[in-house]
Amino acid sequence: MGGELVEPRSRLGAPRRRGTATAQPEAAEPKPTASKPSATKSTEPSPPEPVSFAGGEPKRRRRAAQDTRAALLKAAVAEFAREGYGGARVDRISTAASSNDRMLYYYFHSKEELFRQVIEHCYAQLVAKEDALDLDVTRPREALAALVAFNWNYYWKHPELISILASENLFKGRHVKNKIRAAFASSQFFTLERILDHGAKSGVFRPDCDSFLVYMSILSLTYFYRSNLHTLSNYMQVDLAEPARRDAWLAHVQRMIDDLVRRP
Repeated sequence: MGGELVEPRSRLGAPRRRGTATAQPEAAEPKPTASKPSATKSTEPSPPEPVSFAGGEPKRRRRAAQDTRAALLKAAVAEFAREGYGGARVDRISTAASSNDRMLYYYFHSKEELFRQVIEHCYAQLVAKEDALDLDVTRPREALAALVAFNWNYYWKHPELISILASENLFKGRHVKNKIRAAFASSQFFTLERILDHGAKSGVFRPDCDSFLVYMSILSLTYFYRSNLHTLSNYMQVDLAEPARRDAWLAHVQRMIDDLVRRP
């Protein structure tokens, strides 16, 4: 019978009743339960333990999500800077980020919200650099010259900020109101106030300097040259991107600001 278990029969040939000390038929064999383990050690391999993701897997997923979002944001900065808000396309952004439109809308919900977060990202980068400034306010003239140079160099190295702010001004600044203004109040302005205050107390600067006017003068003189580089180069028939011209303009602005605040 090929080793098959056969039900023993009684002397009269009828099968014994259930409850006797004989093996039960296969169909009626009870399933083993956890409360009654078999006394005989099984020779079959145990099933593998379930894989736990409680440790590293959620971290990897979070990191992957952060990387995807960062890649989309980086691609969006480049797209909005190059094409403006109206010309920017979501499909080009997701393709440049090696992602897809579904993920872009998952993280940013809409093109307008993506643009708002691009502006927020650009402001955050600027403020982080401002916070890292280590200026010696006890030497006010040198500190002020360094502050001018910081603005000049930052705008020159980040033309994407110039382009994105130009687009935002077409919207009358509606994306930078309230939340961004509160979150990214310029630490540079407060640094300037400290420089002017120390300079006035030490007799180097005039005591009546208006920090707001000085700040606006610095931004205007450093921003305008970079934002109008191409049109002014054509109009003036000179290459304003030449290093010598750029250095000359920076030195000129530093002298102007110094003359503006210095005590006669």
